Amino acid sequence: MKKLRAGRYAVIAQEYEKETMPLEVEITDNQISQILPQEPMIPGSLEESVFTKVPQEIIQKQSIDVDAITGATHSVNGLIQAVSTVIEQAGGDPADFKLHSNSKNSDPSSKTPDLADPQKTFASWRNKPEQVVKEYHTDFLIVGAGIAGLAAAVQARQLGMETIVIEKNGFVAGNGGGVEGIFGINTKMQAAAGIHAEPEDIITKEAELGQYRADGSFWVDLINNSAANIDWLVDLGVQLTNVDDYHGTCMFPTFHWFKGGFASVGYAPYMKKQADKLKAQFLLETAATSIIYEDGIVKGVYANTPAGSIKISAKATLLATGGVGHNPKLLEAQGWSTKNIHYCSMPSNTGDGYQMAMSVGAKDFLKESPEFMMNYIQALPHEGVHLYIDPINGFMSLPAGGPVVFVNQDGRRLVNENVKKDNLLYQRMAIKSTRVTYEIFTQKIYDQITKDVPKADQILAQAVKTNDGDSLFKADSFAGLAQAVGLPENVLVETMENYNSYCERGHDLEFNKDKDMLLAMKEGPYYIARLDPSNLIGIGGIGSNQKFEVITNDFTKIPGLYAAGMDSTMQYRDVYTITLGGSACAHNVNSGRHAAIHAQEYLKQNN
Repeated sequence: MKKLRAGRYAVIAQEYEKETMPLEVEITDNQISQILPQEPMIPGSLEESVFTKVPQEIIQKQSIDVDAITGATHSVNGLIQAVSTVIEQAGGDPADFKLHSNSKNSDPSSKTPDLADPQKTFASWRNKPEQVVKEYHTDFLIVGAGIAGLAAAVQARQLGMETIVIEKNGFVAGNGGGVEGIFGINTKMQAAAGIHAEPEDIITKEAELGQYRADGSFWVDLINNSAANIDWLVDLGVQLTNVDDYHGTCMFPTFHWFKGGFASVGYAPYMKKQADKLKAQFLLETAATSIIYEDGIVKGVYANTPAGSIKISAKATLLATGGVGHNPKLLEAQGWSTKNIHYCSMPSNTGDGYQMAMSVGAKDFLKESPEFMMNYIQALPHEGVHLYIDPINGFMSLPAGGPVVFVNQDGRRLVNENVKKDNLLYQRMAIKSTRVTYEIFTQKIYDQITKDVPKADQILAQAVKTNDGDSLFKADSFAGLAQAVGLPENVLVETMENYNSYCERGHDLEFNKDKDMLLAMKEGPYYIARLDPSNLIGIGGIGSNQKFEVITNDFTKIPGLYAAGMDSTMQYRDVYTITLGGSACAHNVNSGRHAAIHAQEYLKQNN
C-alpha cells in the first residue's frame, strides 16, 4: 500500500441533478482522518444523510467500499469518487481502500406480477422473516416519511400517540421532496393578495374533468380543509412564499409555493424538526417487507434494516409509501407502456404500500388511478428527476404539444395536439391507446417554442446527430419523415397535406384545434420525434373511505389499517386534474393529518 501525503485537500463531490458539494478531506498518519462538507445542508435531507453518514463510515473502515444509502446512490457515488480523487492526489491508490464488498438491502419491488387475484398475487407481502433481530411496539406506525408521513407524524404526536415512522430511504421527504407547492382556497395568503374563489366552483370543475366518476365527497373534504391545513403548516414553521396559478396552468390562483420552490426546502425540514421535537421515532433505511395481519386486524409490519429484519407491532398502521410510480410491472398493469420510460420519481416508490394492502384484501383501485404521465423525446436532453420542468423536453414544452402534429403508428392524427391547455396531463392520455406516437414539427415551430432557451438550435442539431434511442429524425419532406420511422408514406403525406389545408382556412376539421395553434408546415426542414413516457408520480391504488381507513371490495374497513398520500387519493379517476395545482400535495397533508386523527379515535374505541 502506497503511503499517503498528509495534508488537507479540497475536492468537489458531484451530486444528483448536477449539484455539487465542496469537501475538505484531511489525510493524517497515512489515513483518511476527516471529510468535511464546506457548505450548509438542509437538516434531514438526502444531502445531509450522505455527507454525514458516509464520511463516518469511510473513516471508521478506512475503505471507500461503503454501504449504500437507499435512494441516494448517485450522491454516494459522487462522494466516493471525490475521496478517490483525494487519495490519488495524496499519492495513493484508491484500490487499496477497497477492502470489502458493498452490502445491499433486498428489494421488495421484485414481487410485482399481474393483478388477476391481488390478495393471492401479493400473498408474499404477508410472509414472516426467518429471523427477527429486534422488536418494537407502538400506538401508531407510519410507513413512509414523505409529505403525508411527516404530516401524520406531527399530528399523531400532537394527539399524544406513541409514533414510529419507518422510511425506506436514508432521509425524509422521499418523492415529495420535489413537490413545488400546495393547493389551498381562501387562505390568509390569498386574502392578502386579493384572491378569492368559491369552493363549489372548484368542486364542480373537478367533477366535470373527472367525468363525474369519483365520489365528490372526497373533494368536498379536501377543499374545505385546505385553508385550515395550510394554517396548521405555517404555525409549524413550514415556509410558503407566494400564491399564483402555477405558470398559468391552473383554473384558479390557488398554488402556494414552498420556499425554494421545493418541499425539500420549504416543508420537509420544518416538519421533521417538529416531529423530532414532539419525539416521534424515525427508523431510516428501514423498508417494510410484509404486513402483520392477525384475526382480521392489521397489527404492524416486518421491515428490513441494515442490521436485519425487525418486527414493529402497532395498534394502527398508516401506509404512506408514495404510490407505484417507479414500478414498471404495476404501471403496465394500469395499461401504460413502460418501453423507453423515463422516471422522474424516486426509485423507492415501488408500490410497497399498495402491495401490502392488496395482500390483506384491500379494494383495488390501481387500474382506475391516474399516473402523472407525460411525454418526452429520448434524443433530447433528459437527465434527472426534474425533466418535467426542462424548457425544451419538459411537460410544458416541445413534447407536450401545441402547434405540432401527433400521429399514430398508421400515420394518422389522433388528438387535438393542444389538449394540454385543458389539462397538462391530457398530453399523454390518448397516446395510451396507440402502439407508438410521433410528433412532427418544423424548424420554425421549434424556434417558436424554444425562443427563450439559450442554444436551443444547437441542442436540437446535436440531438439529431446522436439520436439517442433512434427517436428523432430530420428530413426535407413528409415522405422522408415516413421513411425514417417506417410509417405508411402515402398516409402520412395525406395527413400532413390535410392538416396544412386546415391551417390555411383557420379551422381544424378533425379535432377543432385552436386557431392560433394551426401553423402550416410547408417549409422544411421537418422533424419527427417519437414520444416516450415520462412518469413523475403514481397516484392512488388503495381503496379507502373518508376517514382514510383502507376498505375491502364491499367497502368494509380493514381494522387497524389506513392509507394516505399517493397510496390513496380516491378523488381521482384515470387522470390527475393538474388544473387544480397542488391538489395532490394538499391531499397528502390532509390525508396524513386526518388519518392520524381518525387512528386516535380507533385506538380509543378499541382499548
